[in-house]
Amino acid sequence: MWTRLALALLCGWIPLSAHGDLLAPNMNVKDSIGRVDSMQSEGGLTAQFWLTSDEQIFSGWARTGAIRDLKPTVQVKRNTPLFLALFLVDPGVRTILGPGGKPTRNSNATFDLYVINPNGVLCLANKARAAWKGEPPPPGLITLARDRGVIGFEAIDPLGQYTVIVIVHDNIRHIDMKLSRRLELID
Repeated sequence: MWTRLALALLCGWIPLSAHGDLLAPNMNVKDSIGRVDSMQSEGGLTAQFWLTSDEQIFSGWARTGAIRDLKPTVQVKRNTPLFLALFLVDPGVRTILGPGGKPTRNSNATFDLYVINPNGVLCLANKARAAWKGEPPPPGLITLARDRGVIGFEAIDPLGQYTVIVIVHDNIRHIDMKLSRRLELID
């Protein structure tokens, strides 16, 4: 009986410890997405975004340890595409009874992407991108948003520090969450 109890506790603990696999080596907890409590939360929605030059994050997300080596990009050169990886936990869920009393569950989260150049001028505004629509993701798990934004800098863009702002809208709970990161354009 003790063996069964120990095995049951171990099996219950393994999914909780799986979040540790998301941590990239030598990453500061504030920059990691490995733990939900290191992400920003508001009204039940939890979110964080990274900018990365690694487009493979989107194709390999479901693979175990897929983001172990993912590190956010903090400096970028011109003509290098940067991908916005938006991570969500627990977007709002609306349940509607359909024909025959069968419940249908839906989530609806969108985001706006803004980039402000070193002179304080808005140089990109991309609104109402789909973060998550349809069947809700599993509760409590970190999920990669379905849509991704792409940012690119050209020869006319001034060098220096840019501010990237993402405003996540949970359209079920009517919550808006502002997230921002700094990015340096270098030669």
